Amino acid sequence: MGLGISIRLDGAPNDTLASAASVEVTERVALPTSYRIGYALDTVDGDFPLLTEDAFSPGSEISILVPTSDGATNCLVKGPAYGQEIHFEHGGSGSLLTVIGSDSLIKLDREDKVVQWSDVTDSDAVTAILGQYELAPDTDTTSAGHLEMKHTLIQRETDLAFIRRLARRNGYCFWVTCDDLGIETAHFRRPDLGGDGEVDLIINLNDPKPNVTCLDLSWDIERPTSATGSELDLTDKSDISGDVDRSPLAALGGTTLADIATDARVVHVRAPVDDAGDLQSRSEAALIDASFFLRAKGTTTLSSLGKVIRAHTLVNLRGVGARHSGVWFCNAVRHTIDASEHKMEFELMRNGWAD
Repeated sequence: MGLGISIRLDGAPNDTLASAASVEVTERVALPTSYRIGYALDTVDGDFPLLTEDAFSPGSEISILVPTSDGATNCLVKGPAYGQEIHFEHGGSGSLLTVIGSDSLIKLDREDKVVQWSDVTDSDAVTAILGQYELAPDTDTTSAGHLEMKHTLIQRETDLAFIRRLARRNGYCFWVTCDDLGIETAHFRRPDLGGDGEVDLIINLNDPKPNVTCLDLSWDIERPTSATGSELDLTDKSDISGDVDRSPLAALGGTTLADIATDARVVHVRAPVDDAGDLQSRSEAALIDASFFLRAKGTTTLSSLGKVIRAHTLVNLRGVGARHSGVWFCNAVRHTIDASEHKMEFELMRNGWAD
């Protein structure tokens, strides 16, 4: 389809897939990455052969890869096709087939299960589940223990819903990435806010050249900055404390929400837990979620940026003033690709600003 885009079937190039007129890939924190691939739907002897093409059959493993100006290749998504949308125009001209699919996380969402997890941590359970799906695990260790003699960990949902529940209670993200060789890695960890941004998003500057034409930025500090929590240990009747005075994440920009909103903003965390590690993790998770009080949205292109923006990564935002310029966390990207351009609509979030 031009621009060097490669659309593969089971890891190999495919001429039918390569004839796409448009590609859309949407990445968003807390959701599987989805894709939509559009094809002109032509008639042959009164029929539409593309509708029964094997490359578009249910479950076809499709990968979408894009090159960048530095010679790298980014796999935007790899996963099964699960649906189609078909638009017919009388006479055939203008008819369109859209193939719809998702990354491999959708495979974890196909079967409700009832499982008792005992004598494990949350990260132990996640690692065990990922081993069933040929996904390389990249998991941070969690502190909460679930002992058979106290409260075991009960799963009554799909593997995906279960892991996302564990991610929320620990302040973690759960997502999958794929390299240009087709190797998939499942990540279960808190947002990594250390280090530099991978790309520079520039507006309102002449040197270096801008690559963003407009940007919307907002902030809202009416959210909790500290958490309290208490529970009773069923073994010795001692108190379990889950008090946390601020989000454990480093502040992008240096000044945290707790430093800005200095009067009391407290959330009380209630949960049946067996140890302080579990209750504190839940309190930290509530504050991590609340701490991202700044949001920004904008659009750029691959031709102007030279690199691909990805969700769950850091970016440098430049030209929006001393307070807001600096490193931001990318929350979502919508890639829209046709024969002439690769557009990226991005959403950023930040948990601090510069004084």
